[in-house]
Amino acid sequence: MDEKSRELLKNHPLRHAAEEFDLANAAYHKMVKIAVGDFIEYEKAWREFLHRIERVWLKIKAAVHDMPSWQKIETEVTELRENDSLLNYLQQARNIDQHTILDVVKDWDPQFVAKQKGDKVELGWKEWDRPLLPVEKRDVVYNPPDSHLGKSIKDLKHKGKAEPRVVAELALRFYCDLLNRVSAEVFGSKRT
Repeated sequence: MDEKSRELLKNHPLRHAAEEFDLANAAYHKMVKIAVGDFIEYEKAWREFLHRIERVWLKIKAAVHDMPSWQKIETEVTELRENDSLLNYLQQARNIDQHTILDVVKDWDPQFVAKQKGDKVELGWKEWDRPLLPVEKRDVVYNPPDSHLGKSIKDLKHKGKAEPRVVAELALRFYCDLLNRVSAEVFGSKRT
């Protein structure tokens, strides 16, 4: 977040949520920068993203919990967080990371193969990705998301972007829109 933005948010009730959003965004940009580099650093950035993006929601709730205009938004977003495969997966992956020692993402396995094609040998490998892993909580398995807000995200994946990066981009967009909506509808102006 730049200095001008910090100054604008200094006394805003959503300041803490915006700061967490900025930290989630920084973790996302670290993932982008690492790309196919060091997996351990990439995984750390992904786990940081999971924690920070969840804290955006928690800080929004803390800032507006007793305001009447918040109730409608909270009900709607709580339902989305329970039923939207992307938002629900993010919550569950963050919980698994916070409370267990299970992995939530794995490194690329290129599955390098050689195939006989007539008198030639053709070489190939699986498209690059750092796939998300299913997470399990109380005997319920939460698979990596394949949709968000009723739209398939399959076309966004496997185009040279790791699955966590695609999911993070969509989550950042969702929570930025939410911050703007809460600012406008609860506080009466679009300041975030």
